[in-house]
Amino acid sequence: MAANGTVGWGVLGCGRVADRRFAPAFSKTSDAELVAFCSRDLSKARAYARRHHARRAHQSFDALLADPDVQVVYIATPNALHAAQAVRCVRAGKHVLVDKPMATCIRDALELVGAADETGRLVGVLQQQRFHPANMHLLRLRDDGTLGKLNVLRVQIGMWYPPNQSWRGTPALSGGGVVMDLAPHALDLMMEVGGEIVRVDAQIRALQFAGEVEDFACARLDLANGAIGLLELSYCQHQYGGRVEAYGSLASFAVEGSMQSAGKYYTWFRKGATPEPIQEHVSNTDCYLAAIEDFTDAVQHAGRPAIDMMDGLRVTRLIDAIYTSARTGRTVDVVGHL
Repeated sequence: MAANGTVGWGVLGCGRVADRRFAPAFSKTSDAELVAFCSRDLSKARAYARRHHARRAHQSFDALLADPDVQVVYIATPNALHAAQAVRCVRAGKHVLVDKPMATCIRDALELVGAADETGRLVGVLQQQRFHPANMHLLRLRDDGTLGKLNVLRVQIGMWYPPNQSWRGTPALSGGGVVMDLAPHALDLMMEVGGEIVRVDAQIRALQFAGEVEDFACARLDLANGAIGLLELSYCQHQYGGRVEAYGSLASFAVEGSMQSAGKYYTWFRKGATPEPIQEHVSNTDCYLAAIEDFTDAVQHAGRPAIDMMDGLRVTRLIDAIYTSARTGRTVDVVGHL
């Protein structure tokens, strides 16, 4: 940690999200400093460092891990690399915020959890939409009893995104299609709102884009508290922003635009037979900044990040259950599913 108390961060991987979403957030916080970028393409790492006012650029992962000014590494590489790179980070004494998904298989997720436990390093997962104000509003409605008993929770995320135009269309790097890419956000919020998911019945399809990964998925999820979860994910939908709906015994709440970085979002609240007007909101909250500040605070005060490695493990287990259900055509019990 720097003498002024700020936490130094390094970024592994120079992609679009790191450039457009993650790195710019450091200009808005005084507790975290962006120290270094690392990429096999040194010229790209240097360009990112200049653009985002980082001190240095590294071409090798070993050099990043040896950088004494880096306390936290944000892993922004293709999905299949996340877990192994995170293990190397914690064994080198670094804390890790890994982009979702934390791992592409349960075995790798368990290895990371074991390495973090052994080293005492923190591992968090970048599920930044957990911090969206509308999703936080939903959690407050649940906590103060406004919704009553939760009956149905639906999360939908869709966009028009031909996956064969990037590494996301290559299973060896992505681990899968919409399920591996979009389900982590949806499942994380579902469990935060509704608790553990115990049973999965899923289907996946390649509806629009020819390739090796699925572009559509839907699932029915049984929650431990008796509620039903409904999940819909799509790369072939002319929409952006996502939708969350929570139907309780006393009231219902829905939001459009809270599952991705949309400029506006819309909320509905219903109680009884009288409809409330739709509320339009400008999205002023930087969810990436909130995630960075949350993890930085955990490092500074030896705390626990809002989305930690056990959350990542639960999501990995559910993703595996979704693929297993879709492949076998059977309902999968998640408890004990390995």
